[in-house]
Amino acid sequence: MERRVPDVSFDETRAPAPGVPPYPAIFALGEAGREARRYHLVDTPSGLFKTALHDLLRRCPVWLAPAIARCLAPLSRFRYRRRIFARRIDFNLAELHADAPLEAVDLAAASRRWWTGAGEVLAEYATLERLRSAGRVEIEGWEAVRSRLPADMPVVFAAVHLGPFELVFEVVRNGLGRNIVATWQPEPSRHANEILSRLRSRYGCHIFPPGQRSARHLRRLVVGEGFDALLFVDEVRDRQIHLPAFGRELPTRGNAVVAVKLALKTGAPLVPVHVLRIGPARYRFVASAPLDFDRDGADGDPVARGVAALDRHFAPLVRAHLEQWYMLPELRVPGFVAHPDRGPARDQ
Repeated sequence: MERRVPDVSFDETRAPAPGVPPYPAIFALGEAGREARRYHLVDTPSGLFKTALHDLLRRCPVWLAPAIARCLAPLSRFRYRRRIFARRIDFNLAELHADAPLEAVDLAAASRRWWTGAGEVLAEYATLERLRSAGRVEIEGWEAVRSRLPADMPVVFAAVHLGPFELVFEVVRNGLGRNIVATWQPEPSRHANEILSRLRSRYGCHIFPPGQRSARHLRRLVVGEGFDALLFVDEVRDRQIHLPAFGRELPTRGNAVVAVKLALKTGAPLVPVHVLRIGPARYRFVASAPLDFDRDGADGDPVARGVAALDRHFAPLVRAHLEQWYMLPELRVPGFVAHPDRGPARDQ
């Protein structure tokens, strides 16, 4: 019998709402005036436009939204070409691409593909909950994984931001029929957060923002009541992506550590999952075998071994599909110079 998250209002999954500056403050000087003008004169009109476009695309065929995004991607790339994060994208592609070192023409092509995919990700929110029913999603590996899962025990799913990553939640929840709770990092835009909240309420998944209350929900529901958990282990923390490590020290806190600790606490299998875009409005969800790592603590720290197992699984996967990794601009690897024309100043 299907179980629903008990005693938890869906409102608790919403991002904290920012304070609303008073309208007269738009005429004020200083930071208060800048914040009020940004809120009322920039964010509100642009957010209303995005919300209206999202609602319109929801009523269109599922192929249309990503098709529009593919057309607009070159404009976005040109608009942001001088921004530090745009230069970081190209630097990270050059450093980490599976075919590195890349010739200039190949690097430019890889960059174009990243920008196109990132635009498609945002557009696909409009139709995400309809993609499986439209026959656009292949599910690979789950039957073999399910046959290995112990009965009456939760599963801890670990994921990374490949392809239309929000689809991971929907497929695990509804395509696989797993009763999951999850976490998310709210966007800077309150309108984007509202779009995501509405989307998740439609496909029926409780995904909690960071905070102590959410941590208590996660522990109670997974450890206490046997719900599955799903955590993205390549989240941004302290302005950096810590996993995959790509040769750096492995993280000692963050979602990867939480996922491993939940698996150890409950005895749950730690199952990696991801989504890839395999064609225009075509996607593949992949469930991999539960990670094998020493859990008994007899020889070192089992949490560290679990995090290392996550890194061994996801690092080559992300590198092989780097052009579909949405978190690429957030990764700060050594050697990147933010302002080459200003001497030694570096991106921090």
